Amino acid sequence: DAGKSTLMGHLLCKAGVVSAKQQHKFEKESKEMGKETFKFAWVLDEGADERARGVTIDVCVKHFQTDKKNVTVLDAPGHMDFVPNMIAGASQADAAIVVVDSSKFDAGFKRGGQTKEHMQLIRALGLNTIIVAINKLDVCGWK
Repeated sequence: DAGKSTLMGHLLCKAGVVSAKQQHKFEKESKEMGKETFKFAWVLDEGADERARGVTIDVCVKHFQTDKKNVTVLDAPGHMDFVPNMIAGASQADAAIVVVDSSKFDAGFKRGGQTKEHMQLIRALGLNTIIVAINKLDVCGWK
């Protein structure tokens, strides 16, 4: 888990898309299930199976507006078992944010690595605007 849903859920909370009441609900429910760190991910991981397993399975779509843009967030799965769903989400995108777990950075680019595969797929789909977000830097002791 690289933290894609958590990052996007946090963004949606900061953008005001998620009410304080909803945020409290996600925090309470995730804590009750022993998955308190998933509270932001639950903004997008709505299914019971996704929440129990702690992985995104289906593409989730959320919208918000800035002063200048209408933004659609497509949260696509990153797990190798759900690559077809990732492709379905990426095929609808104008840009991509690839979230990489810093503790698994090298493995993601080796032969058969998920990061490498996802980068190749999104490029094959014609996406030229790609942000690579390195997550979980605290695990590597980065300061």
